[in-house]
Amino acid sequence: MDVCGAYGCVPLRIKPCGLASEPGGMTQRSCVYFGARYVLGPIREAVHLVHGPVGCGYYGSMVRGEAKDLYGTALSAREVIFGGLEKLRRAILEAFSLRPSARGAFLYATCTTGLIGEDLTGLAREVERYSGRRVVVVDCPGFSGKSQAGGHAVAYRSLLNLVRSSPRAEHPTVNLIGEYNVAGEAREIKRLLEKLGIKVHTVLTGDTSFPEIERLSRAHLNLLFCGSTAREFALGLKERFGLPYLKVSFYGLSAVGASLRKVGEVLGLSSTKVEAVIREEEARAFREIRSWLKLFSGKRVLVVLGAGRLGPLGRMLRELGFEVTGAASVFGSPEDHREAAPFSGFLTDDPGDDEFEKALLALKPDLVITNAREQWRAVKLGFPTLSFPQERRRGPYTGYKGFINFVNNLVRILSAPVWRLRAL
Repeated sequence: MDVCGAYGCVPLRIKPCGLASEPGGMTQRSCVYFGARYVLGPIREAVHLVHGPVGCGYYGSMVRGEAKDLYGTALSAREVIFGGLEKLRRAILEAFSLRPSARGAFLYATCTTGLIGEDLTGLAREVERYSGRRVVVVDCPGFSGKSQAGGHAVAYRSLLNLVRSSPRAEHPTVNLIGEYNVAGEAREIKRLLEKLGIKVHTVLTGDTSFPEIERLSRAHLNLLFCGSTAREFALGLKERFGLPYLKVSFYGLSAVGASLRKVGEVLGLSSTKVEAVIREEEARAFREIRSWLKLFSGKRVLVVLGAGRLGPLGRMLRELGFEVTGAASVFGSPEDHREAAPFSGFLTDDPGDDEFEKALLALKPDLVITNAREQWRAVKLGFPTLSFPQERRRGPYTGYKGFINFVNNLVRILSAPVWRLRAL
């Protein structure tokens, strides 16, 4: 069935959030184990060990575009038939001996170990008594959910059990929750908060360590960035430790200003100081981007991303003068779609490769913004395409400096002579 709106009719079915991918479809979703690795993989001062076949070790070794240390048991048919717990016990102890500074371990269960039903929790408690270090079982067999979103939830439940009660910090202190720091976003966010006199205890999980997670409750406030992945975790911290949270966005001038004002209000900061910082930063950003706004005015964009970015990005694109003709999430939640709806011609979830291509040919957008996996189809069809999240070398898009960087990247892509060769 076609979807019709202000930009014509598109041969797409609108899919609500929360459904399993259709058999035979070429989905861009990943498995539950991958989702758990995405959240936990970069945590420092910890051993990461996957109990499964060697293929799971390979699949989990790249996290957010970077290689991460990952030990594995490389299960063979012999362990599948006769049991692999003894091999796992030796692997954990060997990993601890190779990483004496590790404060604990994350032990990932995969499809294979889920099917043969080994008692990983019992073994973890035994190793804890022997080694004196925490061993966290991450129960994430790939088949146990509809997408990597299930792994995000499993990972954050594991982290919640690590947090201990700690005395509050002396100075105004926050945690950044659900900020994955793929291209250095946390650096710009910290810079702005520090200008207001606010300290950042840790960035979950873009820049964090095992001990920092254990002492999360020393902060006065959690700033929630990705509600899709971390909202339940923020709610859990509020219930267990009375630690409030605030949903914020640092994408786009209006969102950054609004977020800084909300943070300042909750922490009791001087509004005069907050407004001075916002005025100074906005003035600098306007000076840098003003000359490019005519290039963006009225240009149409198709966006296919993780759901948590659809709303903030749509708001930022509208601020620059773009029109978002349509948007799709790879695995969305109703909250994300409600936030994104005012900025998009239509919204759908889990588009297959064929549907994405049909949407490109029907809408003929001036710009496509999508993730690293989806970008190549649009590029091969000749559409100016921005990969988001971007490579680390391109720098962050958050905050005021990130907004300028985002604009410069858009100008570079839209002005590239290669797109004149498009043969559509």
